[in-house]
Amino acid sequence: MIKSNSLLKGVLAAALIGAFSTTAGAAGARVSPRPNVVFILTDDQNFDTIGCFGAKVLTPAMDRLAAGGVRFTRAYTVHSVCTPSRYVCLTGQYASRSGDPRFNQVCPPGTQSNVGFNVTRPPGSLTVAKVLHDAGYVTGFVGKWHTGAPQVVRVPEEGRMDDPKVAAALGENQRRLVEYVKGAGFDFAAGVYRGNLKDHKLDALDVHNQEWVTKGALDFLDRAKGKPFFLHVCTTLQHGPPPIKSLRAGKDAWRVTPAGLLSEPLNVQSSRESIFERVRAAGFDADTAHATWLDDGIAAILKKLGDMGVAENTLVLMFSDNGTRGGKGTCYEGGANTPSILYWKGHVPAGVVCGELVQNTDFVPTILDAAGVSPPESMHLDGRSLLPMVNDANAAWRDTTLLEVGHTRGVLTSKWKYIAVRYPPAMRKAIDAGTLGRKPYHMDNPTDLQITAERNHPAYWDADQLYDLEKDPGEKVNLAKDSAHAAVLADMKGRLKAKLAEFSRPFGEFNP
Repeated sequence: MIKSNSLLKGVLAAALIGAFSTTAGAAGARVSPRPNVVFILTDDQNFDTIGCFGAKVLTPAMDRLAAGGVRFTRAYTVHSVCTPSRYVCLTGQYASRSGDPRFNQVCPPGTQSNVGFNVTRPPGSLTVAKVLHDAGYVTGFVGKWHTGAPQVVRVPEEGRMDDPKVAAALGENQRRLVEYVKGAGFDFAAGVYRGNLKDHKLDALDVHNQEWVTKGALDFLDRAKGKPFFLHVCTTLQHGPPPIKSLRAGKDAWRVTPAGLLSEPLNVQSSRESIFERVRAAGFDADTAHATWLDDGIAAILKKLGDMGVAENTLVLMFSDNGTRGGKGTCYEGGANTPSILYWKGHVPAGVVCGELVQNTDFVPTILDAAGVSPPESMHLDGRSLLPMVNDANAAWRDTTLLEVGHTRGVLTSKWKYIAVRYPPAMRKAIDAGTLGRKPYHMDNPTDLQITAERNHPAYWDADQLYDLEKDPGEKVNLAKDSAHAAVLADMKGRLKAKLAEFSRPFGEFNP
């Protein structure tokens, strides 16, 4: 283990830190002795949409979170696509451990796993929501689910939302989806999206509605007053379709939700019209307004915590499910390294920039640690609580992180990354025989993401890839064949072999 020596404390303005609790001392406010938790999972969000990470955007709420807490520069999603990343955030374990019958049908036990959009949460399995619920927490979910879903009532893709039959079908589909989400341990669910906007199979629904997600979060908080709560907020921003296009949509775009058309404005966060004005006034490009739109939703939730008098007793953890900087669906930095922030006033240091290797398997252990809840013996956790590390600059922490997606596995240290591309035997045979019928991308789908990754990384097709992340953060120069780095390559291969020994599935020569 290495020592955590990369915590750099900054000087903060007290006004920024105190912004979350302006009404925390209001008369009659009740603070639960057990901490509340708000976990915010954004979608396809890159570092260039958050001001505190150096972006030229207007995101005061996210910036205040970072100013009052810990900003992670090297937080990683183990699996750099939506569904398995979300599975990890719910369960605290690698997606390749999933007991989902559908996943095991595609990747039978004892065979090499191909982690992608095929990993969903098995019914009855343990989630962080279920464990907290059983410990006395009120649990709520809002936003994009994307980890399995019930059968839907089909509607014509070109159907009109004001058609009574379409409206009835959407209402029924939302009811089914809410009940499905509750089956994962949530007492409350609202404003739920099945998955990506196009997954609803209705052209009219291909538009974002951040206010609808925000409304669900505020409704849950109203119901949770006086009780310890866990709120899981999953936004559809900043995934496609381009969020700025939705923000600039017609005047009635606010009405569009997967549950049907809204009859009146929600008025739960700053108006869409004001966003462009504020962005321009701050000196930023109007095309960045979608970042502010998301930030306004987060700001509304934080303000609600302050109004309830629970801001100082609430842990807020924020993470993006994956990046899209030319590496989504791969082990490259552009998909795996995503922004993350941890805020908990009085329990984590303020204004800290942490460069330790953090991964999304750490979030469930962190939440349970903060709540003082021990996981059941049957709950396998692959991560560790972040709290001891962020509070002690000398605390021991991991020196190696595992990445896996599709037909690739990777390990990285503070300086080096090694990626192994190994195809399962039948696929390897077809590749060698020229009968596969397509390019053997790292991940079988979606190919458009892989095409982008291939263009950005010259060694994309190499079976063994070694990168010096300090000198080559874009992973352009593969050093695996450089004899001068033979010792480093051997060390990184050894680290990958040690990590894969924890699994019962084979992967090339590393875990036969």
